[in-house]
Amino acid sequence: MATNCSLLTRAASVVATAVLAATGVLVTSGTAHAERAASDTLVNGGTLASGARLASGGAQLVMQQDGDLALYASGANGAGRQLRWHSGTTGVGNRAELRADGNLVVTTPDGVQLWQSRTGSADCAHMPWTKLTVRSDGDMAILAGQDSEAPYFVPLWSASFGLQPSCGSSTR
Repeated sequence: MATNCSLLTRAASVVATAVLAATGVLVTSGTAHAERAASDTLVNGGTLASGARLASGGAQLVMQQDGDLALYASGANGAGRQLRWHSGTTGVGNRAELRADGNLVVTTPDGVQLWQSRTGSADCAHMPWTKLTVRSDGDMAILAGQDSEAPYFVPLWSASFGLQPSCGSSTR
């Protein structure tokens, strides 16, 4: 009887592992954030060059040709694209970058910083990665996270609310 239970347990483990691996949920490197970058997400170290965009539903974050990083949302049934937020920057060839420290910046082609989210901080050093996500409700947010079995995200900044309280620190 014990052998049958052991075989069933082993078979169930093999099946579960195969299902997780096939769906991309199983991460062999041990990091929970090793997710495939979606078209609505920019991970730390990623950039949006002039003309590039992130989209989710009717919302789009666009690094425009004129150098402004802009978030647009469509109204009901895709009608009436409206500007929801923008960096207020100008300059041909500008790009947006989510830096390794979690700070979203818009820079000129030669690296001069024009705008920043001010989310790069030592307060979140225990949360080693960040991502920028565009949400279908027309908002975008910079989230911090850490490697763990049950990853959680801390909002650092959003287009709707600006800079959020940092990663547990009340000094910001």
